[in-house]
Formats: sequence, structure tokens, C-alpha cells
Amino acid sequence: MTEVLETSQISTREIYYPSSSDNEEIIYPEQREDDMGETSIHAKLISSFLQMLLYFFHGREDVFLSTNLNLYYEKGSPNKWYAPDILIAFGVPNHERTSYQIWKETVFPQVIFEVASDKTWDNDIGKKYKDYEQFGVEEYYILDPEFDFLPAPMLAFHRQDERLLTALIADDRIFSPRLGLEIVRTENTFRLFNPNTNKFLLTLEEAEVEKQKAEVEKQKFESRAIRAESELERLKAEIEKLKSENKI
Repeated sequence: MTEVLETSQISTREIYYPSSSDNEEIIYPEQREDDMGETSIHAKLISSFLQMLLYFFHGREDVFLSTNLNLYYEKGSPNKWYAPDILIAFGVPNHERTSYQIWKETVFPQVIFEVASDKTWDNDIGKKYKDYEQFGVEEYYILDPEFDFLPAPMLAFHRQDERLLTALIADDRIFSPRLGLEIVRTENTFRLFNPNTNKFLLTLEEAEVEKQKAEVEKQKFESRAIRAESELERLKAEIEKLKSENKI
């Protein structure tokens, strides 16, 4: 039976913006002065997930992914925003954006990842959880790469009707219906696993190693092909010689 994670409502500091008249353009900043910095652990995990997902969805023009992109959820209110560590939106054009404004996109990102830290974990399971539930997020994942802040290293919430309910994580893995992938806790980090291929998605470093291996194998194959061609030419010459000597 699914259970709702009880969370406290955590307030976030709002920034004051002068009011604008109907004839004045409202500015939705691309960067915020109060953005929180990341540790190298968080930055590496976020970057790794983004690269794996970009490669996985390569060629999809209807899927948009980004990290730490300012997401504005109320038109005319530039102080109402979030910057999810990773957002994935289906059904929107895949092009570069300086910010994600819901009233322009008409689609709220269906999948959101937050990476918990000492400064953010209470807001991740508090106000963000409540707001994401209200906004219609279908899947919400909170990862704790330091295994120090959350009640579990990974929390998962899936939408059922109007609620984001706690999803069961079994054997340190949870399936994402939207992504078609499993989020898996490994020994000291998190990975994405493709059940269709029965393989983990490759990180950028792993993909580079595989590329180098493939290049080595290609060179070996080409070298063997050259040697085989050379041997074939030698045999052809030998046959012609024997014919000329009337030996065959």
C-alpha cells in the first residue's frame, strides 16, 4: 500500500521585484543572485545523469532536458520560480531555452530530479514536494549522494490521480514509467538502467572508453582485411604464374 510522505511546509526566501504596469515588460531573470552553490559530488551526479539522458533521448524532438534551469510557474510573478537539478519535459520542442515559463510551454515538466544537500534537503521534501504535487509533476525523485540527509538514500514519488504518493523502492531501484528506465542506487552513487537492453546507461567517461575500444577493434579489423587482401593478391599471382608455366 502506497503511503504519502508527511512533510513540513518549508518557506523559501522570496525576492522583491518592483511591480510592473501592463505596458512594461516583466523580466524573468536567467540567473539568480540567491542560487545555491553545489558540491563537486552533486555537480558530478547531475552532469552524469544529464549526459546519460541526453544520449538516451538523442533524436527525440519532443523531449526537453535541462539542469538548474529557472522554471517560472506563475505569469507576472518573477519571484515564483524553482531551478530543478534535472527537469524532463515531454511534448515540448527540443530547443535551447534561457528559462522555462509554464504559460508559454503549456506543459509542466513531467519528471523532476532533485539532489539533496545540507542546504536543500528539507525544502526538497517540504515545499518543493507540495508545489510539484500541485503543479502536476508525474514523477519526482530525490537523491542523496552523500547518504546523509534523507530518511533513505533515494526517495521516489509517482502521481496517482491528484497526489504524488511514495513509490516502492525495491532492491535499491525504482522504475520510471515516463523514462522507461530504472534509477538504481549503486555502491556509492546512482545509475540509470535500461531494462530493454539489460544494461546500465553509459556515463560520458564510459562511453569514451567504449569508443576507444571500438576504434581499436576497427583498426584490428582493417589490418586483418588488408592482410587478407594482400594474401589473396599473392595467391592470384601464384595461380597466374602456374598457368603460364602450363602446370595447371
